[in-house]
Amino acid sequence: MVWLTGLAGSGKSTLAKELYIKLQSQALNVVYLDGDELRDVLGAYSYDKQGRISVAKKRADLARLLSRQGIITIVSTISMFDEIYAYNREHFPNYLEVYVSCDYDELIRRDQKQIYSKALKGELPNVVGVDIDYDEPKAHLRIDNTTLGGIDEKVKQILEKIQSTFQSTQGA
Repeated sequence: MVWLTGLAGSGKSTLAKELYIKLQSQALNVVYLDGDELRDVLGAYSYDKQGRISVAKKRADLARLLSRQGIITIVSTISMFDEIYAYNREHFPNYLEVYVSCDYDELIRRDQKQIYSKALKGELPNVVGVDIDYDEPKAHLRIDNTTLGGIDEKVKQILEKIQSTFQSTQGA
């Protein structure tokens, strides 16, 4: 189970998709769960903190179901709250948390979905990093994605961490 977390626009979905492609070339049992797509599937449209925590736990439960069946599961989602980190660590024996960080000014510059610009104007409530505080994770791996280049190197870091984490759990 690989859980990529970061603020909107940090590049977590881009990294997750590339990781999925790399892992899929090595194993047939890989699935990628995108946070936004899962919201639609689950019909979960509450964006306040409690709503976000609730949908994150549902995401985690689905990922756990898949993982128990031997499917390598990659999730990209904001869900940047201590409750979620603790929930995942408690429920996943083979869990790797990757924090995709990005400078706030760069997030605002990217802002493809106009999330930050609308939130800063008061037009969009419940935006993590603007009017909802987030808990910066103490992740197993932190990837600074302030610069978009080097995606292959960033995915390589994740793959190496997966390998070292898996080997250490197998040897224990």
